[in-house]
Parts: sequence; C-alpha cells; structure tokens
Amino acid sequence: MIFTQTILKHQEEFQKMVDAGALVVVNHSGGKDSQAMYQVIKSLVPADQIEVVHADLGEFVEWGGVQDHIRNNIDTELHIAKAIYKDGSKKELLDMIEKRQMFPSAAQRYCTSDLKRGPCEKVIRRLANERDTKLIISCMGFRAEESPARAKVDTWKLDPRNQTAGRTWVTFQPIHDLTTEEVFKIIENAGQKRHWAYDQGMKRLSCCFCVLAGEQDLKIAAKLNPTLLDKYLDLEKKIGHTFRHGKSLADIVGVQVKPVQQDLFQEVAI
Repeated sequence: MIFTQTILKHQEEFQKMVDAGALVVVNHSGGKDSQAMYQVIKSLVPADQIEVVHADLGEFVEWGGVQDHIRNNIDTELHIAKAIYKDGSKKELLDMIEKRQMFPSAAQRYCTSDLKRGPCEKVIRRLANERDTKLIISCMGFRAEESPARAKVDTWKLDPRNQTAGRTWVTFQPIHDLTTEEVFKIIENAGQKRHWAYDQGMKRLSCCFCVLAGEQDLKIAAKLNPTLLDKYLDLEKKIGHTFRHGKSLADIVGVQVKPVQQDLFQEVAI
C-alpha cells in the first residue's frame, strides 16, 4: 500500500466511502502525476471499484502516444471522454479557438471546461449509473509543489455541481503533498516508464502548447512538434489574437513567423 500524507489526512472518510462500494475514478492525462496517482489508488482500492478516464483533447493537440501510454500502464479499461457538439461532431481545440476568435487564458480556461471537465464528468456519471452507485470519488493529480494556486486547492471536497440525484461526489487530490522526485520514484518502483516527452525535457504533459505552460516547455514542444507549431502560428494570424495577451507563440519560442497560407483567408463577398 502507498499512503501519502494527503491520504492519511482523509483516510477515515476515504476508507468509509471505499468500504461502502464507491466508484473511484482516476482522471488520467497521461502525465507523470496521473501515472503515479493510479499506482497509489491501485494499492488502496479493490480493482473492481477503479475506473480510469482520459479527456481526448483532439487531433494533433495531445502529445503523441498518450492514450497508448496510459493503456500500457493500467490494469483496467481506459474510458475516453470526448467533447461533442449538438450536431454530433467532435470538438477540437484549434477549431474552438477559431470559432471563439481567441486563445484560452488563465482567466478563460474554456479548454478545461469544454474538453476536460464536462466530458469526463459525463463519462463518470455513466459509469456510476452502470454500477448503480451513488458514491463517487473523482481523483485528480494536482500537487502543491506545482504552483501557489494548486497549493491552496482543497484536497477533499464535495462537488456541488454533481451533488444531484442523490449522489455523493467527492473530488480528491490523493498525491497533493508529493514532490516531483517522489512521483517519478513511484513510477519507477512500479516497473514502468514515464511518457517519452519527459525524457526530452518537458516538465508537464497536457496539450503540447498549453497556454499555462512554462516558456521552456513551450520551446521544447516547438522543437518536437514543428507542424503543430505552424498550425498555431497560422491560427494567430487568421484570428488576429495572440497565444498569450500581447505575445505571439513565435516570440515565446523564438522562431520566425512564416507567411500565412493564402487559403487560410476567405474573402467574403458583400
């Protein structure tokens, strides 16, 4: 068993819900924290109560091999959460940015709400209904070390938006107290390898070009994903909005902007 300080802090309520048959969901990005979190939960919860959910961020946007990496390092089915428009078509991040004429930001993280939180919660509700359970522990891999904001996150919190239909839905941060070194050690002790992007120098793994990523991560991502970089730079030109407020992705990663392909612009007859 792997007991973090955060789990020990909430052990009584956590164990009570597990003993009562709660569905325990590992929200898995494919990154190091999710990978370590799964190992922690796996060591404490019966296998038949664990489900793993991954938010599909869309074509090109995710790091290569993320979904296969997750499947290769879990012992259960991987449930893919996809954001869908009302007409049935799949939401893609770059398409959403073009429609909104703006990139996401720390203040307007529509990428999180539309592509991650909403679709994942929908899958979790379905899984709970299939199991006929009203008890849900939704595990997230936030760590205090990552940022001042994440350091302040409630580690055991009832989710008011999902406290409906008689459900008890808790959002849990089981590895909140762990350091990066401890996270990698858990992965190593499990006999697993981390996603290949970390070996290239990446510190975090989400969208290849996350608006919240550090400058060094963005520079590494640009070198590893030049085709996707061009798509982002073309999109900046097309919508007239920069990757960050007043700063182009080209300025951040230090590349010269290529002329935008003519077919990206469509003249509208008046």
